[in-house]
This record gives sequence, C-alpha cells and structure tokens, in this order.
Amino acid sequence: MNKSENIQANRTEDGGLPPRQRHMVLGIMMAGTTAACISQSMMIAALPTIMQEFLVGAGLAQLITTAYIFTLGLFSAMSAYLVSKLDARRLFFIAMVGFIVGCCASLFATNYPVLLASRLVQAIGAGILLPLIQVVALSVYPKSQYGKAMGIVGIIIGFAPAIGPAISGFIVDAWGWRAVFVALGTVSAAVTLLAIPFLPNVMRKPATHQHFDTPSAVLFSFGAICLLAATACIEQSGWGVVAAASITLGAVLLFAFARRQLRIPNPLLKVSCFANRQFTVGLVLVLLGNLSFMAASIMVPLFVQDVQGASAAVSGLAILPGAVLLGFLNPITGRLLDSHGPWPLLVAGCALLLGGTLAFVACDAETPLWVVTVLYGVRICGVACLQMPMTAYASKQLSGDDVAQGTAIITSIRQISSALLSSVLIGIMALASSGDLGIDAHGFGVAFSILAALTIVGFVFGAVFLPKRRKASGRR
Repeated sequence: MNKSENIQANRTEDGGLPPRQRHMVLGIMMAGTTAACISQSMMIAALPTIMQEFLVGAGLAQLITTAYIFTLGLFSAMSAYLVSKLDARRLFFIAMVGFIVGCCASLFATNYPVLLASRLVQAIGAGILLPLIQVVALSVYPKSQYGKAMGIVGIIIGFAPAIGPAISGFIVDAWGWRAVFVALGTVSAAVTLLAIPFLPNVMRKPATHQHFDTPSAVLFSFGAICLLAATACIEQSGWGVVAAASITLGAVLLFAFARRQLRIPNPLLKVSCFANRQFTVGLVLVLLGNLSFMAASIMVPLFVQDVQGASAAVSGLAILPGAVLLGFLNPITGRLLDSHGPWPLLVAGCALLLGGTLAFVACDAETPLWVVTVLYGVRICGVACLQMPMTAYASKQLSGDDVAQGTAIITSIRQISSALLSSVLIGIMALASSGDLGIDAHGFGVAFSILAALTIVGFVFGAVFLPKRRKASGRR
C-alpha cells in the first residue's frame, strides 16, 4: 500500500483525515499556493514606478494586477474539470511549474505588453492552485468543520495578497520592480522541489468519464473578456459605443454559456448550483467581501504614494498591520461560523466595512498615516467576517461532486467580478482626479463612496435571505 492509499485508508467516519495528516497536506500545499496568492498584489507598490518607466496611466498600469486576477478567475472555472481528470498531487505540480515560467518571463519583460502577457501566464498557474487548495481542504476536513477549513486556507487567500504590497514595497525601493519576480520564482521553485518527496495525493481517484466542453470554455472566456474590454474602454475614454457593444456582447455570450451548462451532461460550471438559494446568498456576500478587500488593497497604496507623497515601502507598511490582522482573524471567523452561523458575521462584517469605508471618504493629503492604517484595519475586520466564512457557508450547502463545482464557481466569479469591479473603481478614481497619471483625494473619496453604497446593498440582500438561526447554516 503506497502513501496515497494509506491516506485514504485513514479517513475518519465523517470523511475527514486525522489532524496530523491533514496538517501535513495543507502545510505543503499552502506553502506553494502562497506565492500565487501574494503575486496578486505584489505589483501594487510598483505601479507608480512601472507607470513612469513604460509611460502608461493608472487605468492601464493597474491591469497587471486586475488582469492577473481576471485570468486567475477564468482558469478557476476550469478547475472542476481538472480535478475530475487529474489527481491533486499532479495538478499541484503542473500549476507550480506554470507559475514559475510566468515569473521568469516577467523578469525579462522589455515593454509593458510583454510584462502584462507574462503576468497572465503566472495567473494560469494561480488559477489552478487557488480552487485546488480549497477543494483539498474541504476533502481533508469533515463538513462540520468547513468553517475551520476555509479559515485556515484563508490565512493565505486573504493574508498573502494583503502583505504583498508591504513586501514588494521594500523590494522595489531596494532593487527595483524586477526583483519581485526573482523572489517569487525562487520561492516557488524551492517549494516545488521540496514537495516532490513529501506531498501525497489526498483526493480519491478522479472520474475519467467527464470530457472537456470546448464550446462552454469559449463562451465563458470570450464573454468575460468582453466585459473586461468594456471596463478598459470606460477607463480610457468614458462611456461610448465600443463600451456598450462590448458589454452587450459579453452579456449575450455569458447568457448562452449559462443555458448550455443546463443542457449538457458534463457542464464546465454547474450553474444549477445557483438553484440552492443559500449557496447563492453566500456567494454574493463572498463577492462583497472580496471586492472590499481587493479594491482597497490597490487604492490605499496609490493614495499613500500619489496623494500623500510617500514611498512604495511606506505605502506597503501602511496596510501591513491590516494584512497581519486578516491572517489572524480568518481562522477565528471560520470557527465562529461553525459555532454561531452566518448571521452575526454578516452584521459585524457590514458594520465594520461601512464605518471604515465612510471614514476613508474624508481622508486627504493631511491625514496622518497612522489614521490610514487604522481605517484599513477596521475594514479588514469586516472583510474577515465575510470573505472566507461565507465561502465555507456556501460550500456547506453542497455535497458530493458539487463541492468541487461550487468551489470552482465561487473562486472564478469571485476573482473575475473583483477584477472587473476593482478596475471600474480605479478607473472612476482616476477620472475623478485632476492628475494626468496619478490620483487625488477627491477621486479617492468618490471611489470609496461607491464602495460604501455597495456595502449597504450587500447587507440588505443578506438580511433578507440569510437564515438567522444557527441550525439553518448547514441546511442543503
């Protein structure tokens, strides 16, 4: 009996693995996934430098972050199929190698288009790793501990992107933005080599009957790309015929994609999961938490650098305490979901997000840096109540093979929507500002006013549909 067979034989009656084995598996995979997660935001602190070196504006430069997240979301949609075809160990190594190749290409980029393309190669590997580690976590923990499982995974999914600007700020100031990819590639290669003798396969033997539906992939990808193109047009030249046509075409393609998923036996994404109302409610709240986190993690460093005139390192330090706080809170809020259900987390999360967001609207160039740091931390507390707990809540509504499908849906839509909406918010921030390349306090306040309004809408939606009683949190 090999190591993987031993792993399966040791599963407990409730479907989980003994603590020692689950910690080993998650520890190895989390180490590898950290680089992919942190890469989402490590270029944020380098944006002003890249804008000057390649002579691009904020709306175009931020694509190396938002397009990365967008591509990550596209490939996350393919993860359910990949999990059904390949074991977790093999899929992990394929994704890690793809990410390393992207880092090498980014390191030697000679112009902005090449840099952007290289970032998308990295995102392909990350798009496999993020849903994979969530599926593995839900596989090694029993259903009664899904909140705990997502809380642990949330340490890297939330914490790693949050510390990215702080780490890259020091690297950029000391050695330049290219050194960021040296660090990412070196760490990823070391983890990959060390995982070869130690990482077992914890997933049951994948089904071999499922086939990849190419028309679905084409409809989904081009539909999402049309929406991204529309946001880019709006950022560069405002609302126009091209933007309207792109949105219309994207909506038509995605509608056709959804209809096809309901009619074929092996859908790329099982959209019928949305028939489960509580899964849909949980997903909406995940989107609110992720957008609130991702948009602020991009806009606040830009505010500190462009409005307050601080360095890249200082802008990273401004949000570093919030990053540490998020890593500390994710396991706690996950356990709170298991013990108290989703309702208290909804109330606390939206209240903290709204308070911190409205306070940011009043910030200007004279606002002390410690105030910016505190307000960012307040918002992070709200994010911690929504992002990973609601991921666990939505996943808990599903069972069997639908868990992998649900994870793919959550990860894909979370990343794509956050990329699109963050791009829109940054575009609005830039358009509302008077600077040609940078931003000002007025544009910053406008963007955060929109975030505040979205928080109110999200709370009302959750208050209407989310069950108030603890016993309902596990209902299917």
